[in-house]
Amino acid sequence: MLAELQSGHIFPRYQFSFTDAQIDAYVNAVGDASPPAKGGPNRLVPPMAVIAAGLSHMIETLGLAAGTIHASQEADFERPVRAGIAIFADTVLKANSVRRGTRFATVETAFFDARGNRLARSLSTVIVPV
Repeated sequence: MLAELQSGHIFPRYQFSFTDAQIDAYVNAVGDASPPAKGGPNRLVPPMAVIAAGLSHMIETLGLAAGTIHASQEADFERPVRAGIAIFADTVLKANSVRRGTRFATVETAFFDARGNRLARSLSTVIVPV
């Protein structure tokens, strides 16, 4: 699917949220040593968990094969994200090219809350074997 898309392609908006169990799983997976926040609706989501969820969704949507490498990441955070809130993500394919038998794709994702306030923005580049 990625091979057929042009730079500028806009992906459908998607929505997600974080449960306490998902936050715990993320913290354990990355070895976060900071003191755990109490569960419930006021629990803060680790900022990079938001970015990781967005990139994971794009990798699944594009059906990228094993061997895909997450090559670079830029992220800006504007507001804290709390467990249970709806997060909306708008993603644009910024670059999509093949060099020496390898595809390089860059996606930019903006994350918003239900009121339209921007929570974060990410620019992610993946390398995909062709």
